[in-house]
Amino acid sequence: RFKFLTIIGKSLIYYQLFDIIWLVIKVGDKMQVKKILDELFQFSNEREWFEYKENWFQPIALGEYVSALSNSAALVGKKYGYFIWGINDVTHKIVGTTFDQYQDYKNEPYQNFLNRNLSPKIKFDFFAKIIESKRIVVLRIESANDVPTSFNGERYIRIGSSKASMKDNPKLEKALFK
Repeated sequence: RFKFLTIIGKSLIYYQLFDIIWLVIKVGDKMQVKKILDELFQFSNEREWFEYKENWFQPIALGEYVSALSNSAALVGKKYGYFIWGINDVTHKIVGTTFDQYQDYKNEPYQNFLNRNLSPKIKFDFFAKIIESKRIVVLRIESANDVPTSFNGERYIRIGSSKASMKDNPKLEKALFK
């Protein structure tokens, strides 16, 4: 296997030959992250389409969250869902994070693992920035389009700020693409 990185404009492109996986990771701009945070901080609580954590990382559960956030964003008419590290999920204060979006899971870059287990394939981007002298990582997740997003063959949805299996919520699944 050959792996290499290249920078095009403000994007860092990760190629892994033979698996035919291309991931685009935005090197991108502090204003984008600040704009996202400003939008989300308008809400007093987490919503179906975004989640805050500090340093949390559970690889399988994160994949389930990506499915849930993608489907929930579509349900409420948002273009993207967000998973954000470095924000306290109770106070919504910027606390910073040590989360590493480039870490491996089972000898594979986690982003490859995530991409390989999502169906249909959706776009997702990681943005990392320093804000108020604290590191923030934003995972921007494309909303589901035409069919629900699944992870490891299972579809998830958010009910309030909780993740749930879509098979236990058939009315929400039916409403997804009305």
